[in-house]
Parts: sequence; C-alpha cells; structure tokens
Amino acid sequence: MVDTVFVFIGDVMVDDIAPLQTPLVLDHDNPVSFHRIFGGQGANTAAWCATQTRGSSHGAVHLIGAVGSDSEAAWVAEQLVDRDITPRLETTVNPTGRCVIVVAPDGGRTMYPDAGANASMTLAHVRRHFQQVFARVHPSAHCHVHMSGYFVARLPDVAKAFLHDLPDDVTVSIDASALVLDAQQRIDLLQVAASCQVFLANRVELAAVTAPRDTDPALAALHEDRPHATMNLEVSMEAMRSQAGFDGVMVVKDGSNGAHATQHGPWLHVPARDVVAVDTTGAGDAFTAGFLAAWTSWEAPAPSASTEAQLRRALDAGTDLAAQAVTRSGGNPG
Repeated sequence: MVDTVFVFIGDVMVDDIAPLQTPLVLDHDNPVSFHRIFGGQGANTAAWCATQTRGSSHGAVHLIGAVGSDSEAAWVAEQLVDRDITPRLETTVNPTGRCVIVVAPDGGRTMYPDAGANASMTLAHVRRHFQQVFARVHPSAHCHVHMSGYFVARLPDVAKAFLHDLPDDVTVSIDASALVLDAQQRIDLLQVAASCQVFLANRVELAAVTAPRDTDPALAALHEDRPHATMNLEVSMEAMRSQAGFDGVMVVKDGSNGAHATQHGPWLHVPARDVVAVDTTGAGDAFTAGFLAAWTSWEAPAPSASTEAQLRRALDAGTDLAAQAVTRSGGNPG
C-alpha cells in the first residue's frame, strides 16, 4: 500500500438545492424548501475523497479552483477546510459559481449551473499551486491529479498546457462532464484523455465523447441499445483507443446498473447497491472518489499495474461510496 496526495482541479460552486415534494407541474407553483451547500464536480469529488483518506494511510487532498471576490468565496473555502481539503482558490473578477438543483421525488435531478469564476481560472494559478503541492510530496508517497470534465471543457488550453509539463511519475484521471459538448469540446476532451491513466464517464457522456465525427454528440446516447450493453462498451473503448490513443483504464458509471471497468482485458461489472435513492446529485462524483482512492492505494498505480483484482476492488469502493451519496440530499458528504 502507498500514501497518495490527491490534487483535484475543477469547478467550485454554491449549490441551491430545491427538493420537489411532488412531481413537477408545468405552469404552476412548485413549492420547495431551499438549502445551500457547496458543490461543483471538482469540490464534490475532493470532499468524497477526503472521507476515504481521513485517518488512513493516504495523504492530503488539495483542490485547485477559482472563486469570486464575494462572501460566497469565503464561505466555500471554510466548508472545504472543515472537510480536510486544502483549498487553493484563485480569486477572479467573476462571481463564485452557482447552481440551482431541482430534485424530483424519485431522486432524479436537473441542474441549472452558472459557471462564474470557474470559467476564468488561469494556467499560472494551476501550475503554481500544483508545484507547491508536488514539492512537498514525500519520496515514498504518490501524487495523483484528477481533472473535472467541466474544467477541461471550459478551459481546454489550460488543461492541455498543464498536462504537457507534468512529471512522468504523476498519474492523472479525468471525469467527463454532463455538459452538451460541441465538436471542438469533444476533440479537446479526447486530446486530454490521451494523457490520462483513468477515464471515467457515465453512458450518456461516453456516447457523446466517442460518437462518430458526423454524429450530434448530444443525440448519440439515444442510440444506446440495452440488450447489447457490453458490446456497446467494447465499441466505445475501441473508439477511445482509435480516436484519442487512450491506453488507460476506462470506467463507466451505469446508475442503477452499477459500474464497469476495463483496460486490456474483459469488461468487469459490479452491481449497484440496494438502497433507496433520495437524491442522485453527486453520486458520480462519490463513485469517482471511491474508485480513485482504492486504485491509487496499490503499489505503483501505473497503467500496466491495473490488474483485474485492482479494478474490481476499485469498482467496489466506488459503488459503495455512490450508494452512500444517493441516500442523502446534496452532492457532497456534508
């Protein structure tokens, strides 16, 4: 087992959660009781990861992101510190990002994000703070960088330039975003994925990323054929290899169907846990955190070292944490 220092790069938001008491009724009032928490894919994943590293043999959790010069920025930073995360936040002229999340009675959610400061983080900030963290990593420890798909989609040049000079002994993962990607964003995501050891996405995101060039990525997932799910996963993996030169671990989050992973062998599958979903917000972020915490805990977590046992253990850890996430309100562990 090895100690791991995690550096998360991604969005930081203030989430306003609006849980509906009854199914949405259009053209009528739909009363809710708002509550506020911090959010964003980057912050949520870091927070869930901290629950796995706290008190264990793992190392620290750092979050590189951007906020505004407003009261929400100070509040978010305090929330992160309280959860054993070291916030490394750039202050920009744009306001701290916000997201309204409407949660249906069955746990499904619809998000209305305003990226705010997340869209203006600079390369200098990312590089400086990563170097500060990396310089303090103990020689016996490992450093892992995880990039939010939102960060890559909004700031692809920053992401690519940062990866270009990254030390060879640092492993990297990327989580796809729920954004509707245009053609250039899809290309950017594939280019970044080529430099990563782990790529995580749900089925809709994976179909959008690996769709043929002449296919509308937003519509690609509609063609998923459930009876041939394994075959479609194999096609997607082959598309990632051919389009991006990706040779790492592919992880597919499949909601109530559990999760899948492969590298050079057959697809492995772990079923979802039998829990009652209250709010699915952040379930994918929790899964990612659990998967990465387990995957990096092995000696030499390099692409060639991802054995079936390692992947299955990581899938189990991610699935367990996702099950915790859906049984509570909001996208982070609270």
